[in-house]
Amino acid sequence: MIKPISPNEITPLIPDFVINVVNRLLQKKWNGTSAIILQETIINEIINDQPNISREEIFDNGWLNFEDIYRKVGWDVEYDKPGYCESYKAYFKFTK
Repeated sequence: MIKPISPNEITPLIPDFVINVVNRLLQKKWNGTSAIILQETIINEIINDQPNISREEIFDNGWLNFEDIYRKVGWDVEYDKPGYCESYKAYFKFTK
């Protein structure tokens, strides 16, 4: 008999090419204490590496919801995007 999946068993299905892009950008942006990576930079790098992937596909599939994957290996990951009447660019901040 098949049991229903629990919320704790659900893990995001993030393709390897997304993790490769984030890893590469982490290495590039790491300043010794943190790395700030713009969401747009991640999207552009994914599209550059995978020309058949569209921006819409990235968002529709939730491929930018990778924070917990990095948290599980020791990173503190914060995501920040502008709220109402704010105009800065969305970013991810990684710290030890």
